Amino acid sequence: LTVVCGVSGAGKSTLVTDLLAPAIRAAIAKKKDGLTGKEAMTVVAHQGKPAFTALSGLKGFRQLVVVDQEPIGKTPRSTPATYIGAWDLIRERLASLPEAAIRGHAAGFFSFNTSGGRCEACSGAGRIKLEMSFLPDTYVPCEECAGTRYGSAAKAIRWNGKSAADLLAMTFEEAATFLSFDAKLGDLCGLMVKTGLGYLTLGQSSPTLSGGEAQRLKLVSELAQGLPTFRERSRGEIRPNLYILEEPTIGLHQSDCRRLIELLHALVDQGHTVVVIEHHPDVIAEADWVLEIGPEGGNAGGELVHAGDPESLAKQKKSPTAPSLRLTLERGLVKKPAV
Repeated sequence: LTVVCGVSGAGKSTLVTDLLAPAIRAAIAKKKDGLTGKEAMTVVAHQGKPAFTALSGLKGFRQLVVVDQEPIGKTPRSTPATYIGAWDLIRERLASLPEAAIRGHAAGFFSFNTSGGRCEACSGAGRIKLEMSFLPDTYVPCEECAGTRYGSAAKAIRWNGKSAADLLAMTFEEAATFLSFDAKLGDLCGLMVKTGLGYLTLGQSSPTLSGGEAQRLKLVSELAQGLPTFRERSRGEIRPNLYILEEPTIGLHQSDCRRLIELLHALVDQGHTVVVIEHHPDVIAEADWVLEIGPEGGNAGGELVHAGDPESLAKQKKSPTAPSLRLTLERGLVKKPAV
């Protein structure tokens, strides 16, 4: 677990997301251990000369997963399950049931965004929009489907006793237990629980999510890209990923930060490498290695202020990060799990 810290504008994102990430992605795509600075000029912004001498140590990584700060789309048709890709998998599982095959129902039949098994009275929204003059529009549950989004034909198809409507009404914590027999779905729902989103239902409308919830949902969506496939699991070919996260604690409560830290440790324990751009002292204190870029922002930044473990950074007198990190370490606010 490596943390890159420093004041705003010091060059953290430039170093990690603008320089390293595209070079790493290119090397992994070519199945190479690294790239020379000259080779990287085709994928990295430069000023007529290589931005670095050489990049190495990438052999064995399965892929690069980057989690940035771009907000998620909050359309009324989107739900947490659709956003992380779990609903596509569930629709495929429902379509593979004998009862669905006999009736000719494909995966699209179980989508609430297209005609088929959805309730046509509300077009799969589960609610009806009431337009009120001189007042904001309001919504009421659809009387036809009672807010479940689906018609009777779709509800008749049951997977281990649960219909598509029943599954949408489940919380991710309930779904993680119910779907534990399915490796991919179990892992997806498990990630939601680990990031503190286990209380959300699979079918909750995305516009109702808070900023912090939306940020963690995006984190799960990106981390899910690194989950091994069934083929990789069965053959024992699970290789580590390289994760880059850009300020993942933004919008999170202190308790949610704790869950995030535990998730990062879990990724490292599984053999993955995690690089985090972060200024939160609790996250910095948990790192195995810290790079501070600075010492200031803009033209006064872009230099390596310190490289080492958190304890050594806390002792640096010229580090802008050291005072807050020192307090965190002295108060014992963080505790690394025993190895």
